[in-house]
Amino acid sequence: MLMLRGKFKYAFVAFGPSIRGFSLMRRVIAVDDGNYHLYPLAFAVVDAENGASWKWFFRGLSQKIPDASDLVFKLVSRLGAAMLLNVYQVDRSEFEVKNETMKFVVDLEKRHCTCNVFDIDKIPCIHAIAAAKHIKRDENRFVDASHLTETWAKAYAESIHPGGELSTSTYPENIDELSCPPPATKKKSGRPPTKRKRSVGEFGVPGSKSQSHKCSRCGTGGHNKITCQRPIG
Repeated sequence: MLMLRGKFKYAFVAFGPSIRGFSLMRRVIAVDDGNYHLYPLAFAVVDAENGASWKWFFRGLSQKIPDASDLVFKLVSRLGAAMLLNVYQVDRSEFEVKNETMKFVVDLEKRHCTCNVFDIDKIPCIHAIAAAKHIKRDENRFVDASHLTETWAKAYAESIHPGGELSTSTYPENIDELSCPPPATKKKSGRPPTKRKRSVGEFGVPGSKSQSHKCSRCGTGGHNKITCQRPIG
C-alpha cells in the first residue's frame, strides 16, 4: 500500500495461488476487468486511473511476475478452412501450404508457421492443421501443453480461502496504530454511474460475438438488408 501526505494513494493485491498457477499457463497478460473468463493475477485500488497509477501497478506486477522473452502484454473452428488448402510436403516436418492467393511454410516439428498464428496462439493454425491432415497426423498433438485440461486443473488446484468474520481474524500487533484516510478527491459533476462499464468482447456488449446480427429489413439473422432476398409482405 502507498500513502502520500498521510492519505491513501494506492493498494496492490496479488494472491499466491494465482501467481503460482500462472507459471503453468501460456505467458500472456491481458489488462482488463476480471469478469470475462480471465485468470486473475493482481488487483489494485487507486485514487485515479491515470498514467502514474498504471505505472505503479505494473511495477508491483513485475515484482511478482518478472519480465521474460516469452511473456506477452481453440481448434474445431479452423478445421473447415484447413480442408480447402493445398499442401505440398517438403520433408518429414516441413510443408508448403497454399490458398488462392498466398502460400505459407509450416514446420510441424518446430510448431511454426510463417503466418505466425501457430507461434503466437500455441494452437495449430489452419495451415498447420492442413499439413497434419496431409500426413494423417492428429492436429491435437501439436497443441501446446499450456492449453491442456491437465495443465488448467493444476493452475486452479490451490484455493483462495475466505477471511471469515473480521472480529475473529488475527492481525499484526501494530495494525491499530496505522491510519489511512481516504485520498483528497474532487466530486465529478452529474449523476454517479450505477453500472459497471463493460469491456469490448463481454457478452451483451455491442460488437461482441454474443450479439446476434439481424437484418434490419426482415428481422432474421445471417445477412443484412443489402443482401436480403426475403419477400416482405
